[in-house]
Order: sequence, then C-alpha cells, then structure tokens
Amino acid sequence: MSSPTSTASDHPSTVPPQFWNVYIYDANDTAAVLGGIFVDKGITNANFYSMVEILVIFSGTFFLRGEGDTQIEKDNHLLQPGKYYIVATGRFLYIPFYNWAAK
Repeated sequence: MSSPTSTASDHPSTVPPQFWNVYIYDANDTAAVLGGIFVDKGITNANFYSMVEILVIFSGTFFLRGEGDTQIEKDNHLLQPGKYYIVATGRFLYIPFYNWAAK
C-alpha cells in the first residue's frame, strides 16, 4: 500500500527530536519515524491533518491512525501526544517533518 518514494535530505531543526511529543510514521514501516512535532495547547486533529496534507503528496486517499489502531477523525478535538500512522491507499512522497509546527 503506502511507501514513501523518496525524501529530502536532513534539515536542521530548532525543535530537536528529543523534545517532540507527537511522532508520525508510515503505517507500513512503523520502525522508522518520518518526523514529529512538539504539541502543547491549541493544535486540533484537523490542524494536524492539514499539516500532513501540506507536507505529504498522496497518490490516493489517506487517514491517520493513532496508537491502538484507532482512526483519528479530522475534527476539532485537541491533538494528543503520541504516535500517529499514515494509512494511505497509494504511494506518497513526504518532506521530513522537522520543525514544521513548533508550538
């Protein structure tokens, strides 16, 4: 199903990975983190979907899955710290998520 076809080279980050509390993965390769952000207050699930849609080019549809195989709705609930997985119907190309939503 989904697999990144290529990535950009590493980019410097002002929010180092050790401070992230939200991590994103390809659901088909859960061992390799694609990137992450630090989330405090104010970022909703819908905001997170929008960030993903900006930084990932999909050839088909996608949704986000949380830990425990729960599908994350594109709604106004606050995004919770944790691991999120991109589940896509096709391939996707992503830009590493370094510091793309430092809060």
